[in-house]
Amino acid sequence: MDLLDFASNSGSSEPPLLSALRTATWQRTRHGRLMSDVHTGRVLAMVSRMIQPRIALELGTFTGYGTLCLLEGLHPEGTLHTVERNDELFPLHDEFWPRAEGHGRIHRHHGEAMAVLANWDVETHGAIDLAYVDADKQGVNAQLDALLPLLSEEGWMLFDNTWWSGTLDGPDAATGPKPDALRALNERLRMDATLETVVLPVGDGLTMARKA
Repeated sequence: MDLLDFASNSGSSEPPLLSALRTATWQRTRHGRLMSDVHTGRVLAMVSRMIQPRIALELGTFTGYGTLCLLEGLHPEGTLHTVERNDELFPLHDEFWPRAEGHGRIHRHHGEAMAVLANWDVETHGAIDLAYVDADKQGVNAQLDALLPLLSEEGWMLFDNTWWSGTLDGPDAATGPKPDALRALNERLRMDATLETVVLPVGDGLTMARKA
């Protein structure tokens, strides 16, 4: 057993509600692979529990699996904003979210990630303590630009899919707008002295960054 298999098999088990949502996602959507795996979900929940954000923002809701993971650690007086452009997924949210403790603190935005960020008023919504970025990969660097001024003093960011199945480097590296954007993001986060960054070998690559 390699280390990643060991890590995936040795942590806490997937909560029953999330297991049910996972099954429904695979049965009722065509893109179940877009959902966080169990191990990544438990990492999201643990990070949220450690930070206990008062204001959390998720860019890219999909069927709301990651949303429920982040909700686990939300501050009791906090709000979790989540952004999804595909309203055909909303029935799954509406079916499963009400079964989670604290679900009333989830605020769903229907629209594009950049539109929500552009209209985010810190005075109204608050500074963001934790942002989970899992939306349009092609626009991830613009999302970072928009997020930085909205973060709280020591706000945290999580970027998913930063490994891109291992295709970002090497002679046969993937080309196109999405891998190009992720390569630029990874280099930017590595070189930016105003951010502290660590890449976790979790799922398809999960990068954590915070203001230095």
